[in-house]
Amino acid sequence: MKVSASNCKWLIKVGILLLTAIQVSGQTKAIDSLQQMLTSAGMADTARINILLSLGDKMAYYNSSLSTLYLKKAFKLAAKRQISYKMGTAMAYLGSNYYYKDNNDSAQYYFDRSIFYFDKDTSIASRVSKATVQSEIADVEVGRGNFEAGIKVYLRVIDTLIHYDPGNHNTIGNLYLAISSVYRQLGQNDKALPYSKAGVTELSKDVQKPAAAAFGKLFLVSNLTTLKRFQEAEDILKEVQRTADRLKSDKLFSALYGNFGGYYDKIGERDKAISAYKEAIRYAIVTSDKFNQISALTQIGLIYADTPKTDYSKSALYLKKALGLIQVTGDKHKASSLLRHLAFVETKLRHPNIAVQYYRDYLALADSLNEADVKIKINEIESRYQSRQKSDSLLVLRKDAQFNQLELHKKESFNIGLIIGCGLLLLLVAATYMNIKRKSQLLKQAGQLHAQQILELEKQQQLVAMGSIIQGQETERSRLAKDLHDGVGGLLSGVKLSLSTMKGNVVLTAENARAVGNVIDQLDQSIAELRRVSHNMMPEALIKFGLKETLENYCENINISSPLNIRLQCFGMENRMEQNTEIVVYRIVQELLSNIIKHAHALHVLIQLLRKGDRFSLTVEDDGQGFESAAVDKKGAGLSNVQARAQYLNGTVDIHSAPGQGTSVTIEGSCT
Repeated sequence: MKVSASNCKWLIKVGILLLTAIQVSGQTKAIDSLQQMLTSAGMADTARINILLSLGDKMAYYNSSLSTLYLKKAFKLAAKRQISYKMGTAMAYLGSNYYYKDNNDSAQYYFDRSIFYFDKDTSIASRVSKATVQSEIADVEVGRGNFEAGIKVYLRVIDTLIHYDPGNHNTIGNLYLAISSVYRQLGQNDKALPYSKAGVTELSKDVQKPAAAAFGKLFLVSNLTTLKRFQEAEDILKEVQRTADRLKSDKLFSALYGNFGGYYDKIGERDKAISAYKEAIRYAIVTSDKFNQISALTQIGLIYADTPKTDYSKSALYLKKALGLIQVTGDKHKASSLLRHLAFVETKLRHPNIAVQYYRDYLALADSLNEADVKIKINEIESRYQSRQKSDSLLVLRKDAQFNQLELHKKESFNIGLIIGCGLLLLLVAATYMNIKRKSQLLKQAGQLHAQQILELEKQQQLVAMGSIIQGQETERSRLAKDLHDGVGGLLSGVKLSLSTMKGNVVLTAENARAVGNVIDQLDQSIAELRRVSHNMMPEALIKFGLKETLENYCENINISSPLNIRLQCFGMENRMEQNTEIVVYRIVQELLSNIIKHAHALHVLIQLLRKGDRFSLTVEDDGQGFESAAVDKKGAGLSNVQARAQYLNGTVDIHSAPGQGTSVTIEGSCT
């Protein structure tokens, strides 16, 4: 299984945000109060540092730029007072800010600096803070795709917290869930489950935060659902629902119904899944939670785009709503995914111009995301280089009395600068090459999409042409049947009547009377055969009474007139299909039975016709001599006609046969 590091990083973030969502309410008032306190005159430096750190931490969710400003002020003031623990805290918060902006290199830089300052302080609080920073470094490692390294750091941090801060159930529980997320992204759901359970157990120990434990249980539900342990998942969902009812938490209700939607989708109850997702949207609107709104709208859109409940119009409606919200939030990665889905749905709706525009937007956005990633990496390398240069300059000023060491240091700095400059140049060349290659791939994909659209249009034209041919054949069959029955049949009946009258009015010898009688008997047989042929060409019962009764009469006639024993079973045929569909299915049965009579030398035939919703399944099995399945393509026109008619019904043909083991033909198609 190919694992996406960006998906894994996103899932870890979502888990942490869900578990801390309940704490966000009331933050605005706290921020206003802290900002008011900051304006107080004569405040001690230590108190001011604490307020600045608290503001920087809380503002990260609302205004990242202002948060960074507060944190840098706190660091500067803590450095003035040489308070290492506070300096490390400021650097740690800055690292978190950059991490949540997907700027991993800057995040790593500030995390490393925070650990440097925490190591200067031997207090337990400093060790706990260092462990927390290391957990975020593990997040960065996972985001880069270093999954094994990330898991090792998570486990080491958990051991540290259990030793120095065992009462920090929230952080320890979140770390267990983060490990579970990594294993799930790796496709190792069985390994993920114990960590999900450990996370829920740890979160449940903090009785003061029942909502956090509830969010953790929803995380566990997702794991259990993936493993198809549906009963356990359902029991936990009901347990969380009781908690949500008790807490009256709209955020928890939104997450709960989102998980109900995923659960119902997995067990195949699509209507319940859609209903649950709609409830999740309703609560997410109340809490202004655009993330859950986007997630639920997207899932409903994907359900409608999937079989067997395909409704591409509704799929497009919900996916467009999700795209509208994403454009407000600015999440380009999710926008890229939605544009790709909408291109597929609009293609299915036969809106090629709209589909092409969505796909072009997807390609443009994917291209810009790729370029942005390259620019971020280059900017981070340049930032490191400039920081290194500043550090070197300060070192030179402090050691200006040591001339020889200064010259050596200059040479080293020059060499380092030269190496880094060459590295930047190589990176730029590599980035340019990758960008060109990426554009080439995207153009190739666009060409493939265009070719696919052309193939679909050709297929549609072929189906239209095939439909016209089949409809023309049936019209001609109907005309011929009527002409045979009303024209030739009428003439033969007239001849029979004339001969019967002649026989009664003319004196014939016994020998001539027998001859005339024989002629009349032959006329009777001819009229009966003509009626049979006319009926087979266009059975009147098919038009009047439907497919089921027509097939019953047809099979009964074959049973009477041949040694073949045919058993017909029909299910779900209470309502009639469209007339054209019934005619095509009838012709398929005729063709298959004709093949069996001519070639199979069978004694028994089983025909099963099942209708479910707007789909049908037809199976015809015989106990005849069979044939090599590999030779299906070489069979005569009979099976070719069957395949053509099935294709006209948007269906498939599955043939199983072996010498001496009979033949089974299954056709599945659309009733409309």
